[in-house]
Amino acid sequence: MMNIEPDKISAAAEALKGIANERRLHILCVLLEGKKNVTALQAATGISQSNLSQHLAKMRVLGILTSERDGKQVYYALSHPAFKKIIMALKEIYCP
Repeated sequence: MMNIEPDKISAAAEALKGIANERRLHILCVLLEGKKNVTALQAATGISQSNLSQHLAKMRVLGILTSERDGKQVYYALSHPAFKKIIMALKEIYCP
């Protein structure tokens, strides 16, 4: 049996909780296409700017997203290729 550290399991559970939200899943599906700024994410999802910013911040804190500043714009992207696989698997199952 594989010995997995409890803190690793806890971190994985927190990340899964972080994506277990309709709006966050919508954001993540849009980010499958590549990095986007808040304006592009807002246009693609229809989520208000303030609500979108809260969701992005939460996912950044959980390590799901990274952010990169370019002048006045902040671009968000999936932090790890494995998150892309998780979102793609969910998309394949529920949005074939």
